[in-house]
Amino acid sequence: MVIRFLLVLGCIFAFSEVGYAQQQDTTRSEVEDDLEGAIENFDPGDTNFDSEQLTQFLQELAENPININQAGVNDLLQLPGLNLKLARAIIKYRSDVKPFETTDELDEVSGIGRVTLEQVRPYITVGSGLELSRELYTSPRYWTSGGHFQAFSRYQRDLQKAEGYEQSPQEGGYIGSPVKYYQRIGYQSDHLSVNLTQEKDPGEELVGPFQFDHRTWHVALEDNGNVQMLVGGDYSLAFGQGLVLWSGAAFGKGSNVVGAVSRNGRGIKPYTSAQETNYYRGAAVTYGARLQFTGFYSNRYRSASDINADTTRFPGTDGYHRTETEFLQKNNLQQKLYGGHIQWEIPFGIIGATGYQTIFDRYITASEQTYAQYDFEGTSNYAYGVDYTFIAGPAIIFGEVGQSENGGYGLVSGVESSLGNDTDITLAYRNYQAEFQSILGNGFGEVSGQPKNEEGVYLGMRHTIGAKVTLSAYIDQFRFPTARFGTNQPTQGFDWLAKAEFDLTDSFNFYVQLRSEIEDDEYEISDSYGRVQRRLGDAERSSFRVNLEYWVNPKVRLRSRGEIVRSQQAGEDLELGYLLYQDLRLRINDRLRLDTRVSMFDTESFATRVYQFESDLLYVFSSQSLFDEGQRIYVLLNYEPFDFLELWAKFGLTVYEDTQVVGSGLNRVEGDRRSEVGVQARVRF
Repeated sequence: MVIRFLLVLGCIFAFSEVGYAQQQDTTRSEVEDDLEGAIENFDPGDTNFDSEQLTQFLQELAENPININQAGVNDLLQLPGLNLKLARAIIKYRSDVKPFETTDELDEVSGIGRVTLEQVRPYITVGSGLELSRELYTSPRYWTSGGHFQAFSRYQRDLQKAEGYEQSPQEGGYIGSPVKYYQRIGYQSDHLSVNLTQEKDPGEELVGPFQFDHRTWHVALEDNGNVQMLVGGDYSLAFGQGLVLWSGAAFGKGSNVVGAVSRNGRGIKPYTSAQETNYYRGAAVTYGARLQFTGFYSNRYRSASDINADTTRFPGTDGYHRTETEFLQKNNLQQKLYGGHIQWEIPFGIIGATGYQTIFDRYITASEQTYAQYDFEGTSNYAYGVDYTFIAGPAIIFGEVGQSENGGYGLVSGVESSLGNDTDITLAYRNYQAEFQSILGNGFGEVSGQPKNEEGVYLGMRHTIGAKVTLSAYIDQFRFPTARFGTNQPTQGFDWLAKAEFDLTDSFNFYVQLRSEIEDDEYEISDSYGRVQRRLGDAERSSFRVNLEYWVNPKVRLRSRGEIVRSQQAGEDLELGYLLYQDLRLRINDRLRLDTRVSMFDTESFATRVYQFESDLLYVFSSQSLFDEGQRIYVLLNYEPFDFLELWAKFGLTVYEDTQVVGSGLNRVEGDRRSEVGVQARVRF
């Protein structure tokens, strides 16, 4: 009897451990799916897109899920897929009905269906922690409740030696080694956050263990009565719809067709990312409850291209200091920022207002290209705006309007609504004048970064059929009233996406997705006299994807994907490209997991390049842009030998056909292959 009891107890314990591990694994898969859905529309080389911050934001959110029994509206609005109406419905449910006992009970909240529940599930918890009150501010237990310490150390490098390391720094080569180092140490509790992050990119110099090229830090007090946030050090700011002030991650067009346009400003967030340009340094505070006041001050140095002793370009976004030229321009521009935000939560919504002034110590001049004729020039600029989110029956109405110092304005406004129980829709309009110089904004649009020179209408719709089928689609019509980057005249275009997802069983699902974009682009031809003429034509790129996922058993997941890309640039012939890959995820035991993929690709040119999002070391963004003909394989191991220690190791290899040179410029590599390795350790307790 005793033996049987112990066996039963052992089985229960074993299954509970398996269940926990399965839950972790499922959560990671869902986070990766969210990341892929959010980033697949962006070029990995686009430095304006904060891919690393977005990766870190979602992964940290999954690791520190929001307690739906305690979270306020602002905390709930951080969850992908939630809007103000749903956030309030959650709070009302737990107040009027009862606290949530499981996350599945969210589908009992009015307006939350299966799709939304699956969207937020990786990032929520019902909690079980100690309830603390304001009287405990002086108690160490208050500041350490829910606390944990963690430290990261990461090493990554390409194995082939690039051209930049063959040349001396005096000849224009890189001044440092090809190794990328990352270190992070921090403590996080319910009310206190302390963090130090350091990073050295490939090619940058590492002088000493505390002299990395990039370093961020902060000390922050969070959720302390009416002091919602108080930060000293580095922080990010995100208000309204991002038209006036938004630093850090933001979703754009993608497979989340309904929640793509509306944004939920996260306010002040302590900064922990290795992204080197998108943060502020100084102090910031948010005080209040339904009526909140935020103030911030920042004084930091930026890196910009020198024009002369008194003048630079607008500071760059890549953060590289690899060559002597880049190193000499490091921190050559001082930027001060001060301003504030007011938010008032009223019975039928939220109203906010944002304003700031920023001052540079050197004159900023724009490029002389036609597309830059309205770009910011000068030593100071200000912008302000008003944002709103209203609940009107089944609909959410959102928007923001802003104006910059030179009088240029921008606005975005839209509505999200349910049409019955199974259909959700989003309709939005945006109009950013070419003169709108919101240099610290990041609004929704066709082009990432500053909202300017764009007008468009977006329509997205999602419809569920029973519990197994979800249909999604969007179309976005846009135009650029003046020249955009790479053109000399007004242009326009549209893009659309259609996706059908089928959850046939608990272990098997698949989807098909079509996406297309057509926009004006310029091209050059020579007339009969040999004179070069620029003309305007259609540039079209479309793709068709099939994705299948099958859990053979709780320890083995297979994923297969095929994608065909069709591209016809303005004035050029039609070209094709394809990608095929096979994934294997194997959970060898509760502490050891293996991910591997074999890919084949063949594209006629860079225009038909294919993208694949890859699993990687925790908090590392990895989206490969593959072109020409070749194969790629990667293996990722995740091992947790002890509860306080977690290890990752990744090896990737890309082999190209019919070429003896890979890359270009200082990153040029002789040969037909590129490979990279990365290892990472995390200590947490």
